[in-house]
Amino acid sequence: WLKQLLHDLPAAVRQSDAALWFACCAELRSEHPLGRAIINAGREIWGHDILKPISKDRAAANQTDELTISEFQVVPGRGVECTINNIGHNTSCQVRVGSRSWVTDDVEANTLSSGDITSQSDDDVRSLRTGGQIGVYVSIKTTTINTFQIIGVIGIVDPLKQEARSTIAALKNLGVDVWMCTGDHELTANAVARKIGIVEENVCSSVSPEGKADLIRRLQKRRVKGTNGRLVENRVAFVGDGINDAVALARSDVGIAIGAGTEVAVEAADIVLVRSQLHDVVVSLHLSRVVFDRIRLNFVWAMAYNLFAIPFAAGFLYPFTDWTLPPAFAGLMMAFSSVSVVMSSLLLRTYVKPTIDDDGGMEERGCTRCTSCLIDRCYSCLFNLRGESGAYHDESLEMISAIV
Repeated sequence: WLKQLLHDLPAAVRQSDAALWFACCAELRSEHPLGRAIINAGREIWGHDILKPISKDRAAANQTDELTISEFQVVPGRGVECTINNIGHNTSCQVRVGSRSWVTDDVEANTLSSGDITSQSDDDVRSLRTGGQIGVYVSIKTTTINTFQIIGVIGIVDPLKQEARSTIAALKNLGVDVWMCTGDHELTANAVARKIGIVEENVCSSVSPEGKADLIRRLQKRRVKGTNGRLVENRVAFVGDGINDAVALARSDVGIAIGAGTEVAVEAADIVLVRSQLHDVVVSLHLSRVVFDRIRLNFVWAMAYNLFAIPFAAGFLYPFTDWTLPPAFAGLMMAFSSVSVVMSSLLLRTYVKPTIDDDGGMEERGCTRCTSCLIDRCYSCLFNLRGESGAYHDESLEMISAIV
């Protein structure tokens, strides 16, 4: 059956590239980044139209019947499936791309370890995962066979972003506990985690979309010690870009989506990184703290100002000096209280994002650093909070990254 199927392939498709061509057909309607990578690799070989492949070094015969794709479906966390119509004498065949249990049907997953193709595929995928690559299986089912049969594997190199390691280090310097939650195999996940500086205990692999949401739920229930020694709530932020991350993005306290990700992920997130740069994750967290510090500054200033000005406006000095504040000046002082708070908030427009070094060091620019230190000291004195950080920083934050 395999020889007949390879014989029925379009003339421009070599037999050695059959697995890639079938995978491209299955991923044509997929929005997953890995699916896009597979299609891009196919288009470099056969041109833009995968269903009408063209090869420069091989003459293409006329295709009597036009190939079509139907019954496309995506199973989050497992893979994709489609039916290719009008392919040779088989009239149609089903193609699956994804995890081993998906491409072999769950019922048959434990009984396909003795076949030559399957054993070789498992060895190839294991080798790819050890090197930090992503290995996906490709299987087909035709009218002559009743079960899906693996015909090959595809290795996808998901290169680390240059700023990945420095982003992780910067988050740790901010006191964030960083986790990695991925649907990839354990070998791939651990290899990537070692490169970017995430401890193995904080790596969760082979996780389904529902499993990511469950991990967030468990982390949110944890209670950790704050800077003043008391137990505080655990806040969880999630960074993702794929359709498999949509549930976790919605479940987390703060969902951060990469702008180049799928539309579903972008809609489910609270923050969208338009430039798709990981350093912006640190900047967004830093900006949120700056905004909260400014809220505390306005609160402390307004409270101190009113505690000082109200007695004067009420005639506190009259019994001692026979002097009262004219009503016009009292109204002006009240207006100045509101105007000063508004002007303080408008000064946030002068915010300058910090620079992040390769080792994760973060250098604040402008008056942000001095203002934050002053606010922390004032807030700690007023409310008798021990430690250097204020109420916001007493809430522990854990960040889960699904994309590195």
